[in-house]
Amino acid sequence: MNLNGLKYFLEVAKCKSIRRASERQHVAASAISRQISALEHELDCVLLDRRSDGVILTEAGERLWAHGLKIEAQVQMVQSDIDDLRALHRGAIRITTVEGITENFLPDILTEFNQIYPDVTFEITVASRDETVDALDRYEADLGFVYDFSSHHAIETTAHCHQPLMAFVPPDHPLSDGRAIELAELLRYSHVLPDDSFGISQLIKRVAKKEKVAVSPCVRSNLLNFLRNYALRNQAVMFVPLQGVYSEVINGTIVPVNLQCAALAHRRLSIARRRQRALSPATGLFATFAEDRFSHWEALDAEALLAAQQKWWTQPTSL
Repeated sequence: MNLNGLKYFLEVAKCKSIRRASERQHVAASAISRQISALEHELDCVLLDRRSDGVILTEAGERLWAHGLKIEAQVQMVQSDIDDLRALHRGAIRITTVEGITENFLPDILTEFNQIYPDVTFEITVASRDETVDALDRYEADLGFVYDFSSHHAIETTAHCHQPLMAFVPPDHPLSDGRAIELAELLRYSHVLPDDSFGISQLIKRVAKKEKVAVSPCVRSNLLNFLRNYALRNQAVMFVPLQGVYSEVINGTIVPVNLQCAALAHRRLSIARRRQRALSPATGLFATFAEDRFSHWEALDAEALLAAQQKWWTQPTSL
């Protein structure tokens, strides 16, 4: 069936006039008349009773009108789906994220996503957890990746990945042998921390306060990369999720400490967004894509940690 002819037939039926349909569609009345005549020829029936004061539907026209409205709605739905699909293939996504996943996790996910949707672009801002939440609240980011999200009146989380906070040291550090150690004793060693806008510092200080232990980092910074480099050069302990030092753990340039602290073991990475904000099709698809990769990266972390433990830990692993 000629969908163009059907569209004009439905418009004429609504207006009960070819002239008024012409005005509404901004198409010449003669062109509309030709389209309907072609449709009548195709269906081999008369659809309109043309009169000087307008048109009246014939019996065949009444039946086509009833079915045609359904066809029109279905065509509009298909067009909407195609428009959404087209939107998935392009667009810009603004992400604000904590630094801990910028070494491997986030670059790898973006790479995989762009292999499927090469016309989607990303704007990545690295910030602390608090700054990430603020960016979402101010509509400056479409999605955020945060650790230890608790609650915020305007922010919700849609997915979670197990990412415990761990302690790491250089290979020649006394604690690289895997002997079990509690946080109170660990904090007596030289250690570095990010500033207080980071969830890492907030969590360490909260646990230390509960255990009545002093926290006195030798260096504080708003860059985890700097803290990692400093710790490696100065025999210092650093606290970070494994994703923050994944390559170094794989390469054996940094070693996990056998820290016994349940409060740090239940840390989570979450995908966050502003409540009741409609995401673009591309952004929604990416959020689902990232969520689907969470379990894969949890498995990679577990494999890397086990390999490091087997390579470096020579002491009993329990207190």
